[in-house]
Amino acid sequence: MLNVNVDDGKQKLNEYELVQDAPSVIISYNDPRDPIEGFNRTMWDFNYLFMDRYLYRPVAHGYKDYIPLPMKTGLNNFVSNLDEPSTLVNNTLQGKWGWAANAGGRFTINTTMGLLGVIDVAHMMGLPRKQDEFNEVLGYYGVPDGPYFMAPFLGPYVTRELASDWVDGLYFPLSEFTVWQSLVKWGLINLHRRAEAIDQERLVDNALDPYTFVKEAYFQHMDYKVYDGDVPVDLDDDELLDEYLEELD
Repeated sequence: MLNVNVDDGKQKLNEYELVQDAPSVIISYNDPRDPIEGFNRTMWDFNYLFMDRYLYRPVAHGYKDYIPLPMKTGLNNFVSNLDEPSTLVNNTLQGKWGWAANAGGRFTINTTMGLLGVIDVAHMMGLPRKQDEFNEVLGYYGVPDGPYFMAPFLGPYVTRELASDWVDGLYFPLSEFTVWQSLVKWGLINLHRRAEAIDQERLVDNALDPYTFVKEAYFQHMDYKVYDGDVPVDLDDDELLDEYLEELD
C-alpha cells in the first residue's frame, strides 16, 4: 500500500508499505476413521521407508528364497495350530457351531496325528483352517473398528484389535507361554505373513499414496474377517460410484 501526501505542490512520500502475501499450503486430514493421521503418516514413513526397506523386506525375501518349502509350511502349521483353541472359543461366542467344531477337530487331529501340528492332517481330511480372533467376535456383535493406528515397528491396527488381542492368549496352550515364547510365536507368524505379502510389494510401491492404499486395504481386510468374506454392500458407495460414472459419460 502506497500513501502519498501533497504539501505546497510538493509530493512527499509519507509511508511506503509493501504487503506481500506468500502462498501457503495447508494440509488437512478429514478421514473420521483416522483422527491422528498426521502421527500415523509419520509412523508409516518410519515403518515403510526404514524398517521395512532395510530389515523386514530383506529378511522376508531371504526366508522365502532360502528356507525349504516343507520347513516353512511345517513351521507355519505348528505355530497356527496353537491358535485353534482360541478359535474354537471365538466361533462358539459367535454361534458358529460348525466352525467351532472344525477348530476343535483340527487341534485334536493335528496335535496328535500331525506331530504337534507340523503336518496339517486335518486339512487333508477336509477340515480347512479358519481362525477367528476375539476382536472379530466384537465386530460380529457390532463393536466398530475404532480409530486407525499405525504402530511404530509393528504396522497397522484398529483400536478394537489393540483393546482385545490379549484375550486370545488366555486359553491353553498360549496361556502357558512365557513372554519370550509369545514373542517368538508372534515373530514367526508375522515373518510368514510378510513373506506371503512379497507379491503385493509392487502394488504398494507404485501406489500414488501408499499410506492411504494400505489403510483402505486394512479396513477391507478387517471387514472381510468379521463377515467371513461375505461383506455387505454399502449402498452409499454404490450411489457415489454411479454419480461418478454418470459424470464420465
